[in-house]
Amino acid sequence: MASIEESWNEATDGLDAGARESWLSRLQETYSEERRTYHNLATLREKLRHYADIKDCLKSPKAVLLALFFQNFEYDPKAMNEENRNLEHFNAFAEEAGLPADSQLATQTRELLVAASTHSTEAHKVGGAFGGEDAHYLLDLDMLGLAGEAHEYADYRCKIRGEYSFLSEPMYTALRLKVLQNFLQIPNIFATKEFRDKYEEQARENIESEIELLS
Repeated sequence: MASIEESWNEATDGLDAGARESWLSRLQETYSEERRTYHNLATLREKLRHYADIKDCLKSPKAVLLALFFQNFEYDPKAMNEENRNLEHFNAFAEEAGLPADSQLATQTRELLVAASTHSTEAHKVGGAFGGEDAHYLLDLDMLGLAGEAHEYADYRCKIRGEYSFLSEPMYTALRLKVLQNFLQIPNIFATKEFRDKYEEQARENIESEIELLS
């Protein structure tokens, strides 16, 4: 499995060396903040591990890699516009690194970051439909926390709760139940065939179990 550093070097190959180094340090520092109990370096590594499995399915692997790094660069459950700020962070990196704003890589990365902020596509909303675009794979990578084995999902639940420690237990329970019930109401949690075949059933079982626990 490629390390954070190796994946970053793959995504930014050919760009300004100083900018690559300084932004990698910023990324590592930000993803290591103590309050980030789930959206942290460990989860990013896990996404990168699964990225390697589907890399050959992607039309623009480097754009997906960059989107993975910047998607949760800034993460605050209390914020309302973090997706826009992460897009701004990517644009700032691109400018410093010498990646032209109108280049294919920059354009594709921005499109992926915008798609990630929507959290769903038609492939999620239509029963039996599959998605095969890079955005579908990026969104599926983001859903993997729902699909772990029972002990892994228990750990995931605790980490998500940790990021919402500012909420009282009743408030968090109400919010979490709403989110989980919404997942069960859509036909597909995973958009791509590869991820759905492997993880859809387990994810739904986990969600149902957590709903029962919270109820």
